[in-house]
Amino acid sequence: MSSPLMRRRLLAAVAAAGLLSGAAVAVQAPATAASPGTPTKTETTTATHTITLITGDVVTVRGSETVDVERPDGAPGGVRLQRSGGDLFVLPDEVLPLLSADRLDRRLFNVTDLLEMGYDDAKTGVVPVISTVPAGAARTAAPAVPRGAKLVRDLRTVGAAALTVDKSQTRPFWTALGEKPGKLWLDGKVTANLADSVPQIGAPEAWAAGYDGSGVKVAVLDTGIDATHPDLVDQIDDKVSFVPDQDTSDVNGHGTHVASTIVGTGAASSGVNKGVAPGADLIVGKVLDDSGSGLDSWVLAGMQWAAESGADIVSMSLSDPTLSDGTDPMAVAVDTLSARYGTLFVIASGNSGPETIGTPSSAASALTVGAVDKQDNLAYFSSTGPLIRSGALKPDITAPGVDINAARSQQMTSGSGLYRSISGTSMATPHVSGAAAILAQRHPGWTGPQLKEALMSSAKALPDYTPYEVGTGRVDVAAAVDGQVRATGSVFFGNFDWPHEPTDEPVTKQVTFTNTGTTGVTLNLAATGPFELGGTSVTVPAGGTATVPVSGDPTKPGTGRYTGYLVGTDAASGAAVTRTSLGLIKEDERYDLSVKLIGRDGRPATANVVIKQEGEYYPYVLTVTGEQTLRMPPGTYTVESFLEGRGERADSLGYAILVDPETVLDGKSATVVLDASKARLLDTTTPQRTENRQRKVDYTVTYPSGDSFRDAFLIPTRFDDVYVSPTEQVEDVTFTMVNRWRKGEPLLTVSALGLPPLDVTVQPGSTLDAGRDVLPLVYAGTGAPGEYPDTKGKAVVVTRSDAISAVDRAAAAVAAGAKLLLVVNDGVGTLNEVVGDSPIPVATVHRDAGARLIDLARSGRRHIAAHQVPYATYLYDLTRTYTGKVPNRPLTYHPRATDLARIDARYLNPTEPVEGSGGRYDVTFLPGLGFPEREWHPSTRTEWVTPGQDWAEVHAQGTWTVSTNRHAYAKGATRLDWFAPAIRPAFSRTFAVQNSRYQDYMTINVQAWTPSGDTLEYGGNLEWGSVPTNLKLYQGGKLLHENTLSSSLQWKEVPSGTLPYHLVLDASRPAEQWRLSTRTHTEWDFVSSSNDSDNFEPMALLQMEYRLDTDLHGDLRAGGTQKIRVKPIPQAGGGPGTGTVTSVGLEVSYDDGATWQRAALRKDGGWWASTLKLPRRPGGFLSVRASGATDAGFSINQEIIRAYGLR
Repeated sequence: MSSPLMRRRLLAAVAAAGLLSGAAVAVQAPATAASPGTPTKTETTTATHTITLITGDVVTVRGSETVDVERPDGAPGGVRLQRSGGDLFVLPDEVLPLLSADRLDRRLFNVTDLLEMGYDDAKTGVVPVISTVPAGAARTAAPAVPRGAKLVRDLRTVGAAALTVDKSQTRPFWTALGEKPGKLWLDGKVTANLADSVPQIGAPEAWAAGYDGSGVKVAVLDTGIDATHPDLVDQIDDKVSFVPDQDTSDVNGHGTHVASTIVGTGAASSGVNKGVAPGADLIVGKVLDDSGSGLDSWVLAGMQWAAESGADIVSMSLSDPTLSDGTDPMAVAVDTLSARYGTLFVIASGNSGPETIGTPSSAASALTVGAVDKQDNLAYFSSTGPLIRSGALKPDITAPGVDINAARSQQMTSGSGLYRSISGTSMATPHVSGAAAILAQRHPGWTGPQLKEALMSSAKALPDYTPYEVGTGRVDVAAAVDGQVRATGSVFFGNFDWPHEPTDEPVTKQVTFTNTGTTGVTLNLAATGPFELGGTSVTVPAGGTATVPVSGDPTKPGTGRYTGYLVGTDAASGAAVTRTSLGLIKEDERYDLSVKLIGRDGRPATANVVIKQEGEYYPYVLTVTGEQTLRMPPGTYTVESFLEGRGERADSLGYAILVDPETVLDGKSATVVLDASKARLLDTTTPQRTENRQRKVDYTVTYPSGDSFRDAFLIPTRFDDVYVSPTEQVEDVTFTMVNRWRKGEPLLTVSALGLPPLDVTVQPGSTLDAGRDVLPLVYAGTGAPGEYPDTKGKAVVVTRSDAISAVDRAAAAVAAGAKLLLVVNDGVGTLNEVVGDSPIPVATVHRDAGARLIDLARSGRRHIAAHQVPYATYLYDLTRTYTGKVPNRPLTYHPRATDLARIDARYLNPTEPVEGSGGRYDVTFLPGLGFPEREWHPSTRTEWVTPGQDWAEVHAQGTWTVSTNRHAYAKGATRLDWFAPAIRPAFSRTFAVQNSRYQDYMTINVQAWTPSGDTLEYGGNLEWGSVPTNLKLYQGGKLLHENTLSSSLQWKEVPSGTLPYHLVLDASRPAEQWRLSTRTHTEWDFVSSSNDSDNFEPMALLQMEYRLDTDLHGDLRAGGTQKIRVKPIPQAGGGPGTGTVTSVGLEVSYDDGATWQRAALRKDGGWWASTLKLPRRPGGFLSVRASGATDAGFSINQEIIRAYGLR
């Protein structure tokens, strides 16, 4: 038996909870909170999704259970799995310096977001990114395109370029990235976020005055438009799609609704649903696809097109909910285009509620719009300020956005009628865009900033809210058109640092009043909040301006946000005519948090440091040299770093993980010392000789608020020794660290008389042949061609050199006839290099031991013994957990065999022998993280594990994956069978989405190819859509739902009440590929009730268990007798009971179900058993048909064709 080693190490993660949590938020508000959405293929828990990261790392998500990470060839360092803010990040070590330097968008490594955005490899073969120039750099030059990338859109006007990186070229691109200035962003996705609302903002009064937007060009950037809708016929001047392979039609309907709110004629409603500015000239850019989402680069291209096309107003009812301070590419583009073209961008604030302003609405020059209802109450969904980090004032204004009735695209596939009513800041935004068009007609020479000022300063006051909630108020187009004086829209006086006294001083800024009339106007001025005026009145001359100094006074008591309004009242009429939002932030108390880094040698060190603050979504990443001090708010912090250094020997390399789980800033400064010189060795030994396959340090801190932070470190092979810093006992947080080892039988054992046992590391790409050899040993310099002596059939030892690559070195050894190549490291640590596809074993030796080996080879009289084991016959999965603190003592674990649980594992395979894979993952924290192990199917293996530890397991045989729910083993022996017949439909808590009921929605998730075995709770599936499957759900004889592609029905509506249901699953797979369980037919009867829960509640069905002893091929001996046992049981964790079993039946067939024989059953413990007399002729099959029923109306009838083979 020979086996090529995998070219790369695989990292794997296992989660018993769903990975695909929601991350994007629509700007159109949800219709109801209780209506589940239609699941997409991504939500199918049995599917496998692979995502290639920009670094070339390949992340594979199998259902909601496992995540494997495959490192690219030659990638340095390891990978960490980090969970913060509910999202899962996969962070290769090499990205940390660029994250610290703010040259990378962290979303590039957010697996949760990437899956939700549809950036997995099945949906796209490229990684979409946006490259921006450094601040202050010229924006006119042609954009640079790094190696491996393709220029998609030249966005030089806004200092950016949209690129796609072919996923096969991600590694070359990443390698070249370090040479390029600027920042790389994920080209993420934004989403689409009248009868009463138009009069609400005063549009009819403007119409009566002769202003309807005529002559003003308005661009709508959205999902397209239904140009044939009666309200929009002859209203569109131009339309362009920026969505690849989609025209400007509006299947989604969002864009049509928005556009008609601005320019709709109301023709289909006799003018009732007329838009705000029906006379405006409309141009439409489709920047969101038919699903309502779009790439950032599509939006950027649309913005650039609209501004260059001469649009006076650009209406954007879309948002990326990622919090923004206005420095991201889209926000910067808004400001750049506004300044260059004088365009006013009117942008929805978003639908995520308090303190959630995203991009592009965070742009300083944008007119950012929130939503109110018809009574001018703030809509619950409307995103409010301040901006993250800067604290600046947003939104700027509000408009009606609740239950807005406007045109329904006739290109939609759902709904009916010419109008529909929906809610969101998306609906509020076109009201303001229409108002801006009317105002632009009234003042044709005004630019965007002037229009923005006039609309803000003329807004209707909403006294129950602050500027951070509603800006200056609700738009009043009539007041804006009639207004003679406008004022600065908002003034932000800054974010004042702690401590405030006596260093803080009032900041004075000018508020400008502009009079467009022919007579002077005197305004009486009043301000609320901690703001002082330079005068209580001002006279604004006709056709001129006047300024009034306004001071924000941070010396007022307290800290936090301070807001107010400056109101200008006409001295003659007493009417309020201008409103200006005012704001300042007095930073909450801050203290010095100093971080000191000390290396293994006791000297100041340089490394990346991660700081997690309780309550903050993202941790801080910074590079510290020796010591660095940060000003941080009071709170609880976790600080960590990782340092390389000398190991236990002169030629070994150490890796120190330094963690301070709890530092509290409360009224005074604090210093965190991360000292690698005091870190303790983390190590374990095993009763049998083993080598390290995996080492992991994994910890979680949970804070008093419930927030948590987790970091898991997979230790790269090149590090020989791992160290962990001792910690103090935590007080208010909980802290748990789990240290994990997978140690296996050595794949290659090399020994030589006169030398201590050699530790060798087999290199990725090597081929191993089972067996033992005694080989002559020769030395061949650096292993370059021409350096080899007579080496045919010999073991060759060489010294590593940069002058020849690992691949070329291995090829030269093969060409010279070597049977084994040993490479001595020329540096410290374990050498681990990909050697291509080498037909011989290539292994590395540490520097000092290798020097002795070279001396031996040079003597010319020595041989070595080599023992190759392609697949380990034994392994150890060990953990050691520390809770509350890491003790200040050696962190060693030396279990005896009697301390461990022993597993006698059998890996069955009914077809030809094949290389499989699998792993066991500790799941103290979710998701678990580890390496999968190469396996040979069929085979047996002895596995030793730490007892009492929760484990989850996943094994794959081709496209068939079997996983288990979490479980712990006790000391002693356990037998496990993997891939064992009878293979049949069943249920498992392995999968996040289980059989459940939520009000009048039902979810069914059957694992159609689950092996038998009652020791573990298995769940098995084939690759999604790869074999014929049909699942049908009935109620009272009526077919409710059907899935012809997989064995799941997710979030399907069912009748109210307590009712009986009937479920039928037919599944088959090719006999020539799988041999056993080629066809199954299962019928379930069950009872389900509506509920009032806010969550999906588990729902039980019966499943049939089988027990029958077979060989490793799933076969029985023909002609003998065989005891078979069956039992119907409720699925584990299935909620309400299924009743008491009242009947069990079993039939068998030996002709693939053409005829059936009843098997007499007898009770056998908790089982029903029968003794079968098998046919004498080998090569046939045993098929089974089992049934069970309960007194509560639950039943199962299951037929499995070719359940077992006969040998």
